[in-house]
Amino acid sequence: MRIMFVSVLTLTLSLVGCYYDNEEDLYLGSNTCDTTGVTYSASVAPVFAGYCYSCHSGSAPSGGIKVDSYSSVVANITRIRGAINHQPGFLAMPQNGGSLSGCDLTIIDIWIREGMPEN
Repeated sequence: MRIMFVSVLTLTLSLVGCYYDNEEDLYLGSNTCDTTGVTYSASVAPVFAGYCYSCHSGSAPSGGIKVDSYSSVVANITRIRGAINHQPGFLAMPQNGGSLSGCDLTIIDIWIREGMPEN
């Protein structure tokens, strides 16, 4: 009886022990950020499509800033970068939402640092 109690207690404690683990540590590989081979079309444009197109595309984009084409992103990159990084003096974007993920911000920064190639 005592052995069964100790076994059940050990099993219970081992299962409960994972409750506070960090999700990123638990699922390594599923949340990795691939920053190799950053391109506008495959890496940067999908970020803008996912977060920004609903307000910043079409014929009447919010704030007069469009992000649905390479040329419009490059023309507004200073304002875009300030807004998505929540820098002082810029309206934080996405508006009424959280920040872009650290990975998405890193991808955009790499693309800018590499000279904003149209690729």
